[in-house]
Amino acid sequence: MPVRDSVLEKKLSRFRDFWDRKPVKRPIIGIDIGGWFPFQRFSSLSRIADGAQISPEQLSSGECLSDYEEFFQRSLATEDDLIKGAAPISAIPWMEGVLGARLRRNRDSVWADERRLSWDDIFSFELTDDNPWLRRYLSFVQDLSEQGRGRYPVGLPILRGTADLFGMLRGHSEALIDCIEEPELSRKACAVCADALTGLVRQHHGTAGDFFGGYYIEQYGIWAPGPFVRLQEDESAVYSPDLYVRIIQDFDRKIAASFPYSLIHLHSASLFLLEHFLDVKEIDVFEINKDICEMDLPRMMPYLKRIQEAGRLLYIRGPLTRDDYRLISRELSPEGLVLQTVVQNLEEAREVHEALNGIYPGR
Repeated sequence: MPVRDSVLEKKLSRFRDFWDRKPVKRPIIGIDIGGWFPFQRFSSLSRIADGAQISPEQLSSGECLSDYEEFFQRSLATEDDLIKGAAPISAIPWMEGVLGARLRRNRDSVWADERRLSWDDIFSFELTDDNPWLRRYLSFVQDLSEQGRGRYPVGLPILRGTADLFGMLRGHSEALIDCIEEPELSRKACAVCADALTGLVRQHHGTAGDFFGGYYIEQYGIWAPGPFVRLQEDESAVYSPDLYVRIIQDFDRKIAASFPYSLIHLHSASLFLLEHFLDVKEIDVFEINKDICEMDLPRMMPYLKRIQEAGRLLYIRGPLTRDDYRLISRELSPEGLVLQTVVQNLEEAREVHEALNGIYPGR
């Protein structure tokens, strides 16, 4: 049973207001400490050599539980509006592993090798209970749920989207050529990817169960009052509007429609496709990353305003500055808005709190 406390109740209430688009005086505000490299949180992963292939057998949820608990306790000290929880290791490309990719450590991240499969090999894939990466993923969900004992939710990690997975299966350059030369086969392959993602998310929710009647995405500390799915389309940055609409869009719609609540993660490099993402009415929340060395917030602002004008919920994540917060407070409505800044340590988190107190007094 979930463990009730007044702080958590207040956070859940804020998220209910967020989903209901109720009038509020300020947005939901969160702080992610050390969020760029989740690989670093787990001491047991350090024994995997840089460049080495990673098998599901090398990942032990039992060996990671103490690191999860330490990170959970440390995250409580941020005193923000986001809900703290856990997820299968976000640094692991779980979906790529489920689809048969070889995973390799690359410093403090993990990359998936391109598979360069034939069409027949892709079409023969089925998500079965004996899939070794699925079994390992669900063992993390189960063990984290038991350790949490209702103190925190066990949510979805980073799970890559249809275009990303299609690129891994065929090869990223080949997949783009396929979209032009073999559109029907490309759509059929994308359907395999979308079905695999949907199947994994359903099994995740069935294993983790609900948390106060809702479900959770760990990276964003966001809770929804029903089954929740996270979409991602990093690969869309190299798709033309025509290719996105003809090949990928239907599968984003299908995934989002498979669950009552949905969020899509996008980088600024994909914002030229924003109107086409907005055409997918089934997507509830647009999570937009402010990335280091990419588009700054003033240049992103017209796109962010457009999301709100379209009546959609907005989540902004990145290294947000004092000037960014001031701009947001002037230009965006606080209703249906979440802001999450990424910092390296608690000292930086305290500096963010001080800046926010001047912009949103009485937080």
